[in-house]
Amino acid sequence: MEHEMQTTMVKKPAPYLPGKFKRIHIELTNKCNFSCVFCPDSKMTRPRGSMAEDLARSVLDQISALDLAEKVTFHVMGEPLLYPRLFEILEHARRVNLPVGLTTNGALLTQETIRKLAEQDLHQIDISLQTPDPESFRATRGTRMEFETYRGRLLDLLFACANRPCPPIFKIRIMTTRFAGTLKRKLGIPDFMDSTTALRNTVLQWTELVHERLGITSDRSKAAARIGKIGIHGWNVIEIVPKVFIETYVLTDWGNAFADGNIIQARRGYCFGMRDHFAILYTGDVTLCCIDFDGKTSIGNIAETPLIDILNGPELQRIMRGFAKGKLLSPQCRHCLGSSTRAGSLIKPAASYLGLKILKPFFYRQYRLFD
Repeated sequence: MEHEMQTTMVKKPAPYLPGKFKRIHIELTNKCNFSCVFCPDSKMTRPRGSMAEDLARSVLDQISALDLAEKVTFHVMGEPLLYPRLFEILEHARRVNLPVGLTTNGALLTQETIRKLAEQDLHQIDISLQTPDPESFRATRGTRMEFETYRGRLLDLLFACANRPCPPIFKIRIMTTRFAGTLKRKLGIPDFMDSTTALRNTVLQWTELVHERLGITSDRSKAAARIGKIGIHGWNVIEIVPKVFIETYVLTDWGNAFADGNIIQARRGYCFGMRDHFAILYTGDVTLCCIDFDGKTSIGNIAETPLIDILNGPELQRIMRGFAKGKLLSPQCRHCLGSSTRAGSLIKPAASYLGLKILKPFFYRQYRLFD
């Protein structure tokens, strides 16, 4: 079978690739139980589907055999808890010695699912909380689920995992709207987390909820002091208890996914795609980065061609040579870093250099657990 092709062990990744990727995203399914207005799910033209189990196992086998990644993360589009064979795949990843990160919105958690996840030797669990209060949750998530029920399930999972001898890293992700005025209005997103005061208050409230659920009664002043230093102007990562973090980030447009008019394409820019990560969609398509929700940067299909041959292939070599010179050769990369205005088409690529090439590596060194 094509899915059972073996990687040729003598082959190594080409020198234009990192020795080991920080993470490889694996999309087990692009189906989702939420319909969040800030997610490009509604813009996705790919058919809905799930990865064949034998293909998922082959993907993990090839990544492990090549020692390609510090971890694999089950996330691109979709909700991995919808994948019917998730726990079998998690067990297979353990058998081939691959650290696993799981990203979930948490709405499908049940006591049984929580128990089974807590039994897994997961490296990291990311909860896409995004909307931290009842009003923003009801306005944007496209579900009739009660926020209190949703919040309770997330905290139950955290409690169950915290009781492991070696608990996973647990990250709660929250979205801010301060610098997303046009996009916020276009999508009908209400104001929330739009000031430093609101940000600090919300993070403090969630910190208190976590402390209460974990039964922490000791001095909380250190966490409060850290929260008092964060600001609305960018990315924040706060350790609120050991191995439990809250991350806040600014609402983005997913590479102009929500643009109405023509985009002036960028010719230059910087991206972390194929520098520290890439993605494998449920169909087996290998794409340059996790922001490519529609699979438009596919450079090959792992169901048809061994992963090492795709990574060493002429198309990726051409694209990476362009990246090395600051040139964007993929039409989707040009669209992603483009803008609807002439000024924006110049500023955005320049900002990508500053934000990704200079500042983000600094944050990677500061917060090594968040790759």
